[in-house]
Amino acid sequence: MKTAIKFLLIIGVAVVLVLSVMGGWGKSADIVCTGLQLQVEDSLSLGMIDSNEVESILKKHHLSFEGKKTTDINLGSLKKLLCQSAYVDTAYASFNAAGKLLLRVVPRMPALHVMAQNGEEYYLDRRGLPLPVGTLTGNLVVATGNISKKYAREKIAPLAICLQDSVFWRQQVQQIDVVSEHDVRMYTRVMDHVVLLGDLNNIPDKLHRLRIFYEQGLPKTGWNRYETISVAYSGIVIGQKKVTKSK
Repeated sequence: MKTAIKFLLIIGVAVVLVLSVMGGWGKSADIVCTGLQLQVEDSLSLGMIDSNEVESILKKHHLSFEGKKTTDINLGSLKKLLCQSAYVDTAYASFNAAGKLLLRVVPRMPALHVMAQNGEEYYLDRRGLPLPVGTLTGNLVVATGNISKKYAREKIAPLAICLQDSVFWRQQVQQIDVVSEHDVRMYTRVMDHVVLLGDLNNIPDKLHRLRIFYEQGLPKTGWNRYETISVAYSGIVIGQKKVTKSK
């Protein structure tokens, strides 16, 4: 008798669960999209793609969402479409409980603008991959001089990323000039001296020594005292004073 009661209870619970799931399916099929919430992640404000451009892509393909059943909106196809843009790294799409479509777009982040002396001009993203030349609203380091694409990808891009990842250096450096692979120079935004890096090995150490000199040395000696500041040699910083022209 007890076994039969237990069996009936199990059957009853199973029926309730099945009905609940079926009821949930029916409700989800009836949910209508209540609108679009769009977010473009651009923490560095470089502006390679913004929300207006994403909306333009959607309009170009005659995509509208409000009022449609959520089951009629293919989120996978939507993400695939957005990722066809040369400036989009990835995209995420989902619905919240209120039926609003949440669309988050992660742009490809430019790290470097190359303007080589052979006439080539292009951007590299943070993976060292080329980006089409586009409109920037923020500051991006420019690399000039004798630059091959291989050297830009393997050597200059990692330096540019180090600069970009530091608020301090992002505000300081505006140009990297390659005279040769053993003579790379940096030009700052506000000071008129030239930083001599030598080659592009041991960059974190070179930037560390240079920053200490900026923060502890230049306030004592004067910000505009030097013509060049070299961190090319291990363990030292060498400042060459400006030559005062006699009248």
